[in-house]
Amino acid sequence: MVAITQQSLSALLFTCLGAAALAAEAVVGTPPTWADINPIVTRHCVMCHSAQGAGKGLRLDSYALALAGSTDGPVLLPGDPEGSELIRRLKGISSPRMPFLSYPLADDEIALFVRWVEAGMPER
Repeated sequence: MVAITQQSLSALLFTCLGAAALAAEAVVGTPPTWADINPIVTRHCVMCHSAQGAGKGLRLDSYALALAGSTDGPVLLPGDPEGSELIRRLKGISSPRMPFLSYPLADDEIALFVRWVEAGMPER
């Protein structure tokens, strides 16, 4: 029979709690940044939302321009995905759904946008 001392029990508990914290961090991870969002935007959005002909003046070809919004105002509200028109369009809550005349983004891509907005839309 193995004798368990309070010191070894404390060490075991500390190790388990540390492992649980690391596992939680791996699940949650660091907040997404523009660098994580930009490849999706480049693949699905900038064909219409870049340069002078951008729909409603909404340019998504840079971080600063995405934050600037459209002629109707901001489309992204830091910390407020439900109030962000871009998220509403990606989810199909507002019309027209985006990307326009294309397949909707995958659920995990939309979730990444939501997490990015929730995190305050960090650039880096």
